Amino acid sequence: MGNVILYFIFICAAFVVKGLAGYGDPLISTPLLSLFLPNSIITPGLAPVSFLLNANVVWKNRSHFSAKIVLPIAVFVLLGIIPGTLLLKFGSPQGLKLTLGLLIIGLGIEMLTRKPDAARKPNVLLRAVISFFSGLTAGLFGINLLFLAYMERVAVDRETFRANACFIFLMENSFRIVLLLAEGLYGKEALLLTVTALPAAAVGMKLGALLDKRISDRFSRRIIIYVFIMGGVSTVIYALRQLL
Repeated sequence: MGNVILYFIFICAAFVVKGLAGYGDPLISTPLLSLFLPNSIITPGLAPVSFLLNANVVWKNRSHFSAKIVLPIAVFVLLGIIPGTLLLKFGSPQGLKLTLGLLIIGLGIEMLTRKPDAARKPNVLLRAVISFFSGLTAGLFGINLLFLAYMERVAVDRETFRANACFIFLMENSFRIVLLLAEGLYGKEALLLTVTALPAAAVGMKLGALLDKRISDRFSRRIIIYVFIMGGVSTVIYALRQLL
């Protein structure tokens, strides 16, 4: 019972961040839950929760959805997932993961120091490259963050960012759930985690939404970037732990 309460608190805290930034919940929930549970339970257990919450965010912000923004990114992310998943059979090189973490931190610092009113014209080549490598790292490491660096450039406000980023996460969630079902990973423990996580995530998202109403667009943008950088730091720390 004590562990269940901890799981509830961990997941609630993770989705407060999701409610504020539109992403980032796995950066908090997965490391904390992994202190008690294996990834073979965490990943399938949280996948349906992420699917439902991303669907909710997309629906609430549907007026800000832009197929022009989403579809080119989603196509290249999914294209990148395929070779990334295939590369898993050669292992998950921690040196490459360390480089990825440093790259994410560098992109985050660039986002933080760039003037908010800087030109935000779409760049077709940059979009394709970043989205493909975001999918590649998602397939190889389960880290789908790089495309957010581009999304942050072209989204005119936080609602646009959330609606379109969460739609891409929704597509990824759907793809993962199908794979997890095919692999038979939905056992009793994973389903129990889902049951615990659903109300915790709903409470966290509600708290995040209440806090979001009290902050400006400028501060919201900073939260988005800080969470992005946190993802890079988390990746670097995990890679160093495996290397040392």
